Amino acid sequence: MDVTDHKCWVVIAVTFVLVIFSAAGQGLAQERQTEVTIDGDQFHINGAPAYDGRTWTTSTGEEYPVEGLLMNARLVQGIFDDLNPETRGQWAYPDTRAWDPDRNAQEFADAMASWREHGLLSFTVNLQGGCPYGYCGEQRWDNSAFAPDGSLREGYMNRLERILDRADELGMVAIIGYFYFGQDGNLEDEQAVVHAVENATGWVLEKGYGNVIVEINNECNVRYDDHPILQCDRVHELIEHAKSIERNGRSLYVSTSLGGGSVPPAAVVDASDYVLLHGNGVQNPERIVEMIREVRDMDAYRPMPVVFNEDDQPWRVAGQGWGEEGNNFAASVKNYASWGYFDFRRSQEKDEFNEGYQSVPVNWQISSERKRDFFDLLADITGSPGTPRVDIDFDQKAGRGSIAIEQERYNVSIEQVELLINNETIATAEAPFEFSLYEFGYELPAASHWVRARLTYNNGERKVIVESPYYRNPWWPYGGWD
Repeated sequence: MDVTDHKCWVVIAVTFVLVIFSAAGQGLAQERQTEVTIDGDQFHINGAPAYDGRTWTTSTGEEYPVEGLLMNARLVQGIFDDLNPETRGQWAYPDTRAWDPDRNAQEFADAMASWREHGLLSFTVNLQGGCPYGYCGEQRWDNSAFAPDGSLREGYMNRLERILDRADELGMVAIIGYFYFGQDGNLEDEQAVVHAVENATGWVLEKGYGNVIVEINNECNVRYDDHPILQCDRVHELIEHAKSIERNGRSLYVSTSLGGGSVPPAAVVDASDYVLLHGNGVQNPERIVEMIREVRDMDAYRPMPVVFNEDDQPWRVAGQGWGEEGNNFAASVKNYASWGYFDFRRSQEKDEFNEGYQSVPVNWQISSERKRDFFDLLADITGSPGTPRVDIDFDQKAGRGSIAIEQERYNVSIEQVELLINNETIATAEAPFEFSLYEFGYELPAASHWVRARLTYNNGERKVIVESPYYRNPWWPYGGWD
């Protein structure tokens, strides 16, 4: 081979390598599995209506179409972190006594298949989170995926990518909220807000995600004093700007929300691809019906989906609950609007780690009765199988116990069952899932300990993880309380 031939082969080899890397980059969008589109007032996933063909038949025989709706939950803290060292320590996990944003994102991703098994097709995750106490005033913590100039913080986006990848695998749609009042003030000026919209939208499109829709900001009529462009009379400018951003001929569907019980102004409805509503504070479900009707009666409205993506009233209002009627969830579905569950730890529950989805740190599993109540009704409405309950029975004095799995209603192919103490797996059990700390040779030092069981099973090609609630210090002979 002469020198000319050698150079030719080098060029071919280099070109081949470049083609491989180019194909890998271009193939990112092609490899995505889930694409959401809007067709009139329906959401479609991969070309078919969400909950394709589903009609909810109540126990009294009434029938309500579910096809095309997008049932969701407010799970905004999936990429949470706190960059303020003065406040960061308050988010420590009870079992490790340290805060870990990567653990938070991973446990979110681990729980997603369980939500999906109950019929949850969508969730809201925010780039600036939400109040870690449910509702709050001053926010001293620094939880923002945006730097002051509107650029993206790598750690946040890496965690978001982990969640969106899993959502894409599961056929789920993410509602990504960009701004949250109390955190938007971290952006230095209006231009930074605009840059943040451009950067976040561009990032989603460049990653090739087809399963993302956008909520510009949470409740534009609440405390956006730092940036008027985020207020209700101007936020339509950002909606239109975000919609105009394209990559390879693709753009995103965009909207924004107002506070509970409020209906968006005409300019917001006109600019939006779908209408977002909140049911917080709406104690009478008839107001839910009125809000839906008011939106659809607006001159600015054309056939488009109506979506509640924040509502805590069924579990906070004694007269509502989780029946087939008399609550905001059922009222929304019966009037063909999607609905979203909002849950947090109340002040009297501050030490109840199993409660709440917005309070940090979060137990992302279906770990409390009110979480279970929502997901049970969701499964009934959507015709979904749900997941078995997992629990632990203790004999504290003997240091022995068993992991109970509700299998009567479920035919699951169990892959493994684990016993975890203080977030570490100490044993992988086999049927009948009995365990003994003596046999494991495990000794607990004198301190508080957190115990849970984890079930991993397969539903077709979908791997599902279901955990028991956390239990605190069950075996007193092995250690005392703090």
